Amino acid sequence: MNEKGMTLIEILASIVILSIIIVSMLTMIVQSSQSNTISKKIMSATYVAESAMEELNGTVAQSTDLTTTFPIELNKLTKSDGNPKYTLIVNPDCQTICKSFETTVPGYYVYIELTSPPPITKVNTTTGNRLVNVIVRVKKNKTTAKIEAQMEMLLSWKKV
Repeated sequence: MNEKGMTLIEILASIVILSIIIVSMLTMIVQSSQSNTISKKIMSATYVAESAMEELNGTVAQSTDLTTTFPIELNKLTKSDGNPKYTLIVNPDCQTICKSFETTVPGYYVYIELTSPPPITKVNTTTGNRLVNVIVRVKKNKTTAKIEAQMEMLLSWKKV
């Protein structure tokens, strides 16, 4: 006999093979989509931290006496409504140079901490510049424990 065509078993076998391939591809697509969403959140929070760090760096570069004018210089940066962008947080546990600031940007809470690097403040005896450790933490809101992004750098305080 001459058979011209496919039998039912051959068609069912090809459908099963195709469905296995399609299901595995769909799983990869869903996983990729979830990874992209997480990546976008991390990138957005990192951008917020980087922007705060650059603003802080620019403020330090323009200040002449950070010991007395730094909070004032930072408060010159304003939001679109005209209010100061950063709020100084008084921390009685801090010694010498230790200041904390907070602000909110759309969708995020930003906390900035300035401290002397351990174990002691390093001062360049020639220029009088002092290194200060700056940490910027970005969270979804003030009460959330999870940090979305964090950046850290050493800034050189100008001579007092």
